[in-house]
Amino acid sequence: MGLITNMRSRMQVVMWTILVLFVTSMAIGGLVGGASITDIFGGRQGNEVGSLNGKPILFEDFNQLVSNEINRLDQQSGRLISDEEREYIRAVVWERLIADLIVQEQIEKNKIVVGDEEVLFQMKNNPPPFLQNSDAFQSFGRFDLEKYLDAVLNPSQIDWKPIEDFMQNVYLPSYKLQQYVSNAAAITSNDVLEDYKKRFLNYKVEILHVTEKAIDQDFYNGLLADRPSDDELRNLYNENISDYDQPELRYLKYVKWPIMSNATDTLRVKLEAEDLIFRLNEGEDFALLANTYTEDPSNSADPQNLKGGSLGWFNKGQLLPEFEIASFEAEKGSIVGPILTEYGYHVIKVNDKRTVDSNEQVNASHILLTIQPGRGTENELKDTASIFALEATEYGFFALADSLGLEIQDSNGLRKESIFVDNFGVGRSAVNFAFNNVEGSTSDAIKNDNFFGVFFLDKVSKETVISFEEVKEDLKNEFLSDFKKNHIKTLAESIKDNYKGEMDLSAIFQNNENLEYVAEANSALIGSFESIGKSNFIVGALANAKEGDIIGPLPTLRGQAFLKVIDIADVVVSDFEEKKDAIRFSLLIDRQNAIWGNWLQALRDNADLKDYRYDFY
Repeated sequence: MGLITNMRSRMQVVMWTILVLFVTSMAIGGLVGGASITDIFGGRQGNEVGSLNGKPILFEDFNQLVSNEINRLDQQSGRLISDEEREYIRAVVWERLIADLIVQEQIEKNKIVVGDEEVLFQMKNNPPPFLQNSDAFQSFGRFDLEKYLDAVLNPSQIDWKPIEDFMQNVYLPSYKLQQYVSNAAAITSNDVLEDYKKRFLNYKVEILHVTEKAIDQDFYNGLLADRPSDDELRNLYNENISDYDQPELRYLKYVKWPIMSNATDTLRVKLEAEDLIFRLNEGEDFALLANTYTEDPSNSADPQNLKGGSLGWFNKGQLLPEFEIASFEAEKGSIVGPILTEYGYHVIKVNDKRTVDSNEQVNASHILLTIQPGRGTENELKDTASIFALEATEYGFFALADSLGLEIQDSNGLRKESIFVDNFGVGRSAVNFAFNNVEGSTSDAIKNDNFFGVFFLDKVSKETVISFEEVKEDLKNEFLSDFKKNHIKTLAESIKDNYKGEMDLSAIFQNNENLEYVAEANSALIGSFESIGKSNFIVGALANAKEGDIIGPLPTLRGQAFLKVIDIADVVVSDFEEKKDAIRFSLLIDRQNAIWGNWLQALRDNADLKDYRYDFY
């Protein structure tokens, strides 16, 4: 009974966790200073970044959600988010927001309401993950139920009103909706048994694998004589003509200046390291300074347990030569540095020394200061790029670049929603420039994490359909690939037709050693069999097979396979009894997730969704 109770408890936690992916980051962000889900999905007018079923999504609200998420990740990671990560966050926030708005729409449509008593019950008996993970309710890195309940039952300690409103108006209605949708999930005893068999029973099989090696190349080449013809390729092209729709494309040329540190930056970081050494010599704690200033990512691998710069014990030959020489030559207890390596400047404290099996070892801690371009360096590069942009309008982009010896780069064909520019990286500003200007225009200086660049709009290609000639080679490769797969399938079927009685896979292999043969392969169905690897077709066939059966041909990644079932392990009743509740729970959660996800996707597919993000970013 205790196990079942535990399973039910775990299911509640999982359901909350699933739900939090859709609503917590959005709605909590709104409650603490941005717009709530209801506000975003309102009928207000303004700068619309999109709309769902005719209801606007305002740029200001969406941008606030993106900023909240970026700030959260900045604080969590202890570093600035890169341009690429920023674009990814913007995409994820959009997808979550659309899911949230669809859910909110369905809550209203189904008239789902939550009473005060329901809120109190859930907060007391099933605190959701975003509260369990709050620092206010943690003790020794874990959720402290006693501390949490004390705060709930003595509300004067915390202002619960925003959280109660969120629980009542967003979180719990969404949870009830998900339960309503997912309750269709059901797991039978046979489902549990079959999943146990796939996971834990060993299948011993004999394998005959028909692959590309079995093809008679002379015969095959004869079949392909004068093929594929242009008519065959054109038919293939016409059958899939919608695949070749090409939106408007913009082509850029550009020059760039890499954002790299210089001698001034090196000197600046060295002075910062010398200042830390001065503070250490004045008696400040090394571990505290390391946790505050070091840029060694391993120091904060566990944010709850910073290492204080400790590297532990090491032998000669384990670390960078400059670092090792300084560490091994220094006296125990001494502060050494600044030591320059390829990673930056190190301030080293030699904690201890010892000899183990004639090998000298050092225990040391360090503070790493990486050499990054400073504001002054970036400003100089920006000035250089800005001057180039101004002079390019007067002297011409190409003439000026040539006179300065700058290499002119070509971009790929850019779509309005493109994020990356070839050999430049993230370049949404460049894309916006391209789609808001005419051919021959020159941009201002544009910056990403790695470069400053100035762009020239070289060509505009209007929306069109990619011509047959442009994709002819791709069509030919597609035809040949499909032809080979079908030929291998025909070979396998001919083998089966030639052996009307019981097939002897070993004998067939003896007559054609270009086939692949495995006398005995062992694996659970969720695993991989020798030669054929993994195949859902084979898993499905074996799950319904019995000892002595010969099945096939079945498609694999490399061809077609025949299998003879030599042995199937018996179900160990005691092991099954031990595992069946966990299997049932896992299957139920997977099925609930699938039902919920498919339901949301169907609503999205049928929604009137407008996306104008690329007009703003």
